[in-house]
Amino acid sequence: MSAPAAGPIAAQPHTGTEATGGAPAATPPQVHVRLDGQAHPDACELWRTALSPLFDVEIGARPDAFSGELKVFHLGDSLIARCSGAGAHRFHRGIVEIRRSNIDHILVQHYVKGGVQGEYGKRALSAGEGSISLLDLGRTLDSWTPSFANITLTVPRDRLPASLRSWNLHGTVLDAGQGSTRLLASHLSQLMLAGACLTGEEMAASVTAALIMLEGSGARLRDSEPEVQTAARRSMRRLVQRHIEEHLGAEALSPEQVAGVFRLSRASLYRLFERDGGVNAYIQGRRLDRCFDALARSRGSGLSIAELAYRYGFSNESTFSRAFRRRFSLSPREVRGLAEQPVNCWPAVQENAGEAATINRWLESLRGRAAGA
Repeated sequence: MSAPAAGPIAAQPHTGTEATGGAPAATPPQVHVRLDGQAHPDACELWRTALSPLFDVEIGARPDAFSGELKVFHLGDSLIARCSGAGAHRFHRGIVEIRRSNIDHILVQHYVKGGVQGEYGKRALSAGEGSISLLDLGRTLDSWTPSFANITLTVPRDRLPASLRSWNLHGTVLDAGQGSTRLLASHLSQLMLAGACLTGEEMAASVTAALIMLEGSGARLRDSEPEVQTAARRSMRRLVQRHIEEHLGAEALSPEQVAGVFRLSRASLYRLFERDGGVNAYIQGRRLDRCFDALARSRGSGLSIAELAYRYGFSNESTFSRAFRRRFSLSPREVRGLAEQPVNCWPAVQENAGEAATINRWLESLRGRAAGA
């Protein structure tokens, strides 16, 4: 596959890929990957690489029976893509992939052909042809689909209507039989078809229209939320989360300390973080996430694992290592070892993965735009 460049990316003929990089201009830049296992023996691996910015992918089809096509348009602050694959696919996004990519956008995904089922965080999902599902890339996912075709709108979290940002959208499904679902599905299909000829103003307006339609389905999205919380509880959870983030390295941080600061009972505090296993589990998880980030960026720093463990409240290195492996399925030393290697040595990322690099760069740019908004 080809390497990213500032201008058009020349595709190598044997891969059957095309890509156009660079910043959004008058019309959207695009990435186009088309692979056929009969013509290219390495098609499955190239396909896995193309999708690696978002998912770790397993393909059930024989290499010679596989074919896949991915077309992505950069819409300024969002991406629209059509993806189709022959043969069963398993899509996985675990906590390691989440921490490694540092991308947590929302995906609005319409299944034109086939369907999907699996575990989205702690929610079981089953979505059929014609339905629309929502994915939160900041949450874990393990799903399976037969041969499929879908259209996906990827938006930064801050691009969502304010009324939807506080809801647990991950794994919710809009039923294909509902008029609002059909309307949104039709709009996504037309946006994909027209993507190549949209101006900057038309891109922004088209994405806004899609999100307005999604907001119109808000009642159904709220009904699908398993633990509907009051606005006051959601606000309190956000305040507590902010306090925890600001004091992750403080030895005094504990459920008792948090309860005292916010004048909450232990029971009330637990209910705010019940889906995380309680506030103590949430604090430890966030400390481990911070440690993962430090180790993943520790190239040449000589960072001591023991020092890092003590810094974030673990009594010894062995206790820290066990907790770290339970969360990430990797040891701290393995993560630090990966940090010493070139970036393209992370799992599922290969050399010359030009289209994957372009998509990843676009996703990073969406986060930057959201942060600067």
